[in-house]
Amino acid sequence: MLSVLFSSDRSSSGKSTVALAFSKKLKQLGYNLNIYKTGPDFIDPFILSKALNARVKNLDSFLMPGRSLKKWMFGPDTNKRNNKTAFIVEGAMGLYDGDSYYIARKFALPVVLVMDSRRISSTMASLIYGIKNYRGSMNVCGVILNNISSQRHYDIISGEIKNNIRGVDVFGYIGKDDNIFSIKERHLGLMTPDPLRRDNEFENITGNIMKAVFKNVNLDMMIKRLEKESIEFNKIASGEKNEKARKPKILKKIKIAVAYDRAFFFYYNFNLDALKNSGAEIVFFSPLSGSRLPEGIKGIYFGGGYPEVYADGLSKNEKMRDEVYKFFKNNGIIYAECGGLMYLCKRLVSGGKAYDFTGVFPFTAAMDDARLTLGYRRVKMTARTFLGEPGTCANGHEFHYSRIIENGKSINAKRAFKYENPAAPGVFLPGGYTSLNAVGSYVHLSFFSNKQVAENIVRSARNL
Repeated sequence: MLSVLFSSDRSSSGKSTVALAFSKKLKQLGYNLNIYKTGPDFIDPFILSKALNARVKNLDSFLMPGRSLKKWMFGPDTNKRNNKTAFIVEGAMGLYDGDSYYIARKFALPVVLVMDSRRISSTMASLIYGIKNYRGSMNVCGVILNNISSQRHYDIISGEIKNNIRGVDVFGYIGKDDNIFSIKERHLGLMTPDPLRRDNEFENITGNIMKAVFKNVNLDMMIKRLEKESIEFNKIASGEKNEKARKPKILKKIKIAVAYDRAFFFYYNFNLDALKNSGAEIVFFSPLSGSRLPEGIKGIYFGGGYPEVYADGLSKNEKMRDEVYKFFKNNGIIYAECGGLMYLCKRLVSGGKAYDFTGVFPFTAAMDDARLTLGYRRVKMTARTFLGEPGTCANGHEFHYSRIIENGKSINAKRAFKYENPAAPGVFLPGGYTSLNAVGSYVHLSFFSNKQVAENIVRSARNL
């Protein structure tokens, strides 16, 4: 069994490229894969999931406090643990940013650095030395050098590392010209394939990425070193019981419709698991191309995504907009996050154009002149909703470029909660909206931070 956390000194170093290529290569070799992404990111897990046709889990100590993180890492859906099993974690940003360092230490994961080598040579060794020794006891066992311009460029950097840093193998490099196969970016992250269809172009790109990465990277050397360095991780994994998921004592499952298409696909899979474990049957539908809501549903969950990119299609699908509004007026439970909140607004303004949306909330969502809002949130409910009574708390994360224009006071919607940024404790701001049985906010809540939230959603839907 082997394990690895891919990290770096910064974002956009090539971690996603290497994590994808390494996972794809091990899958070809017959490994049982368990794949993870640190932090609250949606896009990298989605891309890895599509490229590998595998489940990818977020690991985040703020969204999953206490023992929840360990249970999630080694949960009942963990693939077989034997000599052909791999636990692969893609870090976020640099090793000491966010949760990567904490995750690596907690699970004794060996770390492989992916370092962008543009406009640097001998000094690279000092960066790697500093990363390895900054806080001590960090098992940085190897490095892959990205954007190497020539063999001489590689020889200089690799020679400095081998001669000056004990215990760090140089597994190889990715040439500057090989990065023509990398995945393009847009405003919230990497470009994503269609969630609902097989994307031949995307499959070709990921296949070419794998070939490009291992053109000059020694796979056998990597596997042998990672197996050797995974002894402590294996002890932790073997010590954690692979318990069966708790089965709720209910007679009948409650159908919850989840919006899932090119416009809405930002979901934490642990949230969907929490709903299922609380008695929900998840039924997917498309606000973009569908004409009716699924039959027999008691609630709707709108996640985040790119409603602004597909605003024209969402707006023109009047049948679905009317279905959602009718469900809302009939007091159906609707929970929406970020892009889902935007879709529940009366209209969206983007690029100087206005698009009619569902009108659940009498607001305008605006992309124009909006700034990036990003950060963790501690949420405390101030209104009684299906999420819980006033005072109910949960953790979440916010990441968006749009803003809500409230269009004056409205008796039809009120604030749902208040929240604080953990970096500025005690400073609470109003957040989220509620109207009838609809709740929408920019915060992606973690149902693992307070499992009562998922239970409350399903219980409330059952009692309708």
